[in-house]
Amino acid sequence: MNAKRKITVLFLVVILVCSVTVMSVSSSELEALDAGSGATVVSLPPEVESVTTDPTVLTILPGDVVTQLTVTAEVFGPCGIDWIKSAEMTAIDPFFSKTLMAKEFPLPIPMKRVSVEGLIRAKYELAIDITGMPYGDYTLTVTATDKDGNTATGTATFTVAKTLALSVTDVDLGTLAPGESSEAYSTVVNTCNVPFVFEESDGIVPTEMSAGGSGIIKAKDIAVSWDWSKLMLHITGPVDAKFTLTVPLGTLPGDYTGRITFTPTEKVQPF
Repeated sequence: MNAKRKITVLFLVVILVCSVTVMSVSSSELEALDAGSGATVVSLPPEVESVTTDPTVLTILPGDVVTQLTVTAEVFGPCGIDWIKSAEMTAIDPFFSKTLMAKEFPLPIPMKRVSVEGLIRAKYELAIDITGMPYGDYTLTVTATDKDGNTATGTATFTVAKTLALSVTDVDLGTLAPGESSEAYSTVVNTCNVPFVFEESDGIVPTEMSAGGSGIIKAKDIAVSWDWSKLMLHITGPVDAKFTLTVPLGTLPGDYTGRITFTPTEKVQPF
């Protein structure tokens, strides 16, 4: 009985030693299996998520008064907003080379980054000072460009409202005697963005000239010389209307004053 027990114990010890030896070899092999890792991240193009204007309806004021249009673009940069190289206003359609806007703001116009959201979105703004822009509907384009040259565009529309306005100068016909004639001019300027003409029947009408209680010169004695088909545009500059006064014999001495009424008629925009 004792002999059998000794053999049994020895067998178990041998099995245990073998098991430990196998585990030790397996662990050594795992420690030797180091591997490197790598990846290439490619750039994705930006996205112009929205473009807006403020106001959406722009009212041009007469003369050289500046009206401001603010353009705002929201840009998404999938590789981070710092990967965006620029945001610019690159087009406006229709674009009129003769307007003051074209002279003062050659495209493209850089936009300024004003805020960042979560490192991947940014807001860009541009303020444009405008004078004398023809009325109508406009579409402007904003282009975002990243450092790899990838681009994205977005558009916004706005409307320039009609504003009919003009300026005229006083007419000084000078000093003359009964029976004499004189000529003088009024300078007419279209100061806003609606083209117009003067209809001959009632476009430019002198009133009678009065010297108080001492006499009247009838309106029929004042002739108007004007090209009645002349289309007045904001970009054409001033035009002179000529007036000829003939003082009838028998007119009493005195300082005569009256009024001249200019009534423009709007015409279809020719731009």
